[in-house]
Amino acid sequence: MLAIIVFLIYLMFIYYIGFKGYQKVHSAEDLLVAGWSMPFYVVTGSLVSALLAAPFFFAAIGSGYTTGGFEGTATMAGLGTCMILGALIWTKPLRRLKGWTIADYYGLRYSSKRLGAYTGTVLATAFGIFNAGALTVGGTYILQTIFQIPFVPAAILFVAITALYSIIGGLWAVAYTEVVQGALSVIGILGITFAILFNYNDVIFQPEWWNVGELFEKGGATFWALYLVLALGDVPAADLGQRVAGAKSPRVAFRAMIVAGAVVIAISWIPGMLGEAFKTIYPGSENPEMLMLVFTEGYFPPFVSAIFLTALGAMGMSTLAACLVASSGVFTKNIYLDFLKKQPEPLKLLRVSRVGIAGSALLGLVLALQFQQIINLAYLAWDIIFVTVFWPLVLGPFWRRVSTPAVWISITIGLTYYIGTSFLGVPGFSNVQSEGFLGLLAELWQLPVMSGVVFSGIAIVVFSYVFPPSQAVQDMFDKQRDRTLDDL
Repeated sequence: MLAIIVFLIYLMFIYYIGFKGYQKVHSAEDLLVAGWSMPFYVVTGSLVSALLAAPFFFAAIGSGYTTGGFEGTATMAGLGTCMILGALIWTKPLRRLKGWTIADYYGLRYSSKRLGAYTGTVLATAFGIFNAGALTVGGTYILQTIFQIPFVPAAILFVAITALYSIIGGLWAVAYTEVVQGALSVIGILGITFAILFNYNDVIFQPEWWNVGELFEKGGATFWALYLVLALGDVPAADLGQRVAGAKSPRVAFRAMIVAGAVVIAISWIPGMLGEAFKTIYPGSENPEMLMLVFTEGYFPPFVSAIFLTALGAMGMSTLAACLVASSGVFTKNIYLDFLKKQPEPLKLLRVSRVGIAGSALLGLVLALQFQQIINLAYLAWDIIFVTVFWPLVLGPFWRRVSTPAVWISITIGLTYYIGTSFLGVPGFSNVQSEGFLGLLAELWQLPVMSGVVFSGIAIVVFSYVFPPSQAVQDMFDKQRDRTLDDL
């Protein structure tokens, strides 16, 4: 009962912020990019909260429990790395081009609204459906623990309360609540970590769980698959792009991304350590993704447990809310505004944006009810992003030669290859029995996402020489590198 009371008090706070956000939202730009006005501390807090999403943290602990300490570390380390890489690669170019969404980068940089819509559809599918589904599962676990209710009503409740304040206040409300949610997330994670370190120090950091040498042999394939898909594949993350698009300036966005990424990398070892400890504390668990909640409820006094559970709930709600806003932004800007209704009334565009948030929430809920598992849905989303839109975003800010046709072909080849090999298997190296580093490479090649990203990368380079970029594309290349736009 105490956990319910504390959680309801927290809901009162976020809905108050949502109401304040509602008073500031008068257009789709206000809803989706906060009027391009968010200061450094808000962007940073929002990004930290995004990367410390409870569902992904739970999934990382599950990996640590079932596989090993390094495997448990891979998810959060990958998320922190992708944030820093994103800052170095696309943060300033996206803001200099005044994009609403990360999909706008593709449309603006390559001078093709159709390409923006194409990449936007891929991003919205990955983040607005699969990623939203994974986040919904994790958030549902938390509400099940707090309210002691079955999975289905808990899932409906979690999506409803998260989607509602997102619809009301948009990115402004989401970002400002995430400043508090990010702080609560860190407090909750560190509190549980210190409890494990002081009371179960004899069951953590066992040598067989933290064998660095194994990472460079065949047995390290799981770690590298988890880490690389996030560190590289999540670089074009739609929810991160939405926060960057709302920053006051390119400089603010860049610094916030660096700081947030560093914070997450600094604590990325914790899920692996917790997974290792829980393997001893709760042997034979059928669902290790829930063990952090089990430990919180069983170890701490009721009031402290209630605060920690609320902090974990805040972690889940914040990232799902940003995911919903990002997905709606892609639909509103790159599909509706660019193609369906080029000059709509501002209030009508605002209504479309809010409907987009509700639609994404509903699709994520349906998927969550079907799968009821975090890790598979989450990595499916990141696989799709990595194998399709990774190269155009990574090469675009630095290589003038990249052309619009090459981007179309690269994305299509990557997506087609990934879907085909997911059903039929990856050609080549199927019978390789090598150990050591060659065995590691062979294991990684067998993953559709890893071999697929190689083929999509080759395609974008080859076809950029076959089809040279137009003058308009080269002009946009120059604009995205114009440093005089950083203070605007």
